[in-house]
Amino acid sequence: MSGTEKAMQGVADTLREFWAHRPVRPRAGRKLGGVATGIALRYRIDPVIARIAFVALALSGGVGLPMYLAGWLLLPEEGDEVSPLESLIGKGTGSASPAKTVLLGFLMFPALAFTFGSGGGFEIVVTIAAAVAGVYLLQKNRGHLQPAALAEPAPVPPVPGAPAWDPLGAAPFAWDLPEPAPAPQPPAPRRRRSRVGLLTVGVALLVAAGSVIAGAWVPWFTVAHTVGLLLAVLAAGLLAGSFAGGGRGLVWLLIPLSVVGFGLTAIDFDGDPTRLSNVEETPKTVTDVRERYEASVGSVKLDLRELPDAGEVKTAIEVELGEVVVHVPKNADVTYRCEASSLGELDCLGKRAEGSRVDVGGKDLGENGEGGLEIDLDVRSSVGEVRVLRD
Repeated sequence: MSGTEKAMQGVADTLREFWAHRPVRPRAGRKLGGVATGIALRYRIDPVIARIAFVALALSGGVGLPMYLAGWLLLPEEGDEVSPLESLIGKGTGSASPAKTVLLGFLMFPALAFTFGSGGGFEIVVTIAAAVAGVYLLQKNRGHLQPAALAEPAPVPPVPGAPAWDPLGAAPFAWDLPEPAPAPQPPAPRRRRSRVGLLTVGVALLVAAGSVIAGAWVPWFTVAHTVGLLLAVLAAGLLAGSFAGGGRGLVWLLIPLSVVGFGLTAIDFDGDPTRLSNVEETPKTVTDVRERYEASVGSVKLDLRELPDAGEVKTAIEVELGEVVVHVPKNADVTYRCEASSLGELDCLGKRAEGSRVDVGGKDLGENGEGGLEIDLDVRSSVGEVRVLRD
């Protein structure tokens, strides 16, 4: 057997061992289905790290959504013999109702459609490979550890000398007041709070300031790249805090910044982000029509129905986030191209499309056939709705 075959066999054995000793979803201490908490308890890591990992996977093309649902279906709940899916097909008993299991299975379809229909094929494959590699490394390095248990409240000890039928000494005639207690001892010194969070925020501020200064000379330091650097700093601080203690407050910076970073990378903001406006125009002559209409966030509403019956008009409309509505005359010959480069809904002279990265186009001669006013439209939106109407 070659070295590569041995390595692949080792990976397969490790993944089989993960399945044989897979995490158990606890009933207490979980936020949703207990998948992240179960993984954290199984490998003795901070549950916050596991939850952030799922959030990061969800922001990476939506991969985290079907992965979490798969964990919910395939990991048994605390006290059950098998997972909900195995219980549904009769391989053991579990506490999850068949209706709930079927509902989770149905939710997998829109989750998978969202993930693999987003158009980021290579990114999704890399993200899935990174998630599998993470599971492999956890099992390889920490699979020998015994799962941690959630702390349970300690039972109340019985009162010394109380009868068996009244262990807490609640009956007045069973009271036996103790001798005066000795003077209270001074409280133990408070544990020094970790400075990981404060240091991480300080480094993040330095990185942000340095990126702004460097951006004046180096084009690479865009807003999206700066947000990526800040996410890396916060993630490193959170990871260090899980070992050194502290730093939990960083999650409240990491999550919203991750959402901002996802928006900057998923939406093609090529224009000026300060252009927030609503454009509404009804040109009366061909020369009144501008060559280009733009808005970063807002809407463009262009009414061409007041134009004369002859002539040529060519214009382009681009909106990063918002709505585009164009009204054309009933008898005009219209050549059109409509596109939503990230996510949108198109309704252009009867041709409709919706979803991620969709476009329609064609030529419509109107009610009287060829002849008359000629209009050439190029309408683009990153995220939003595009409508070209003949009314």
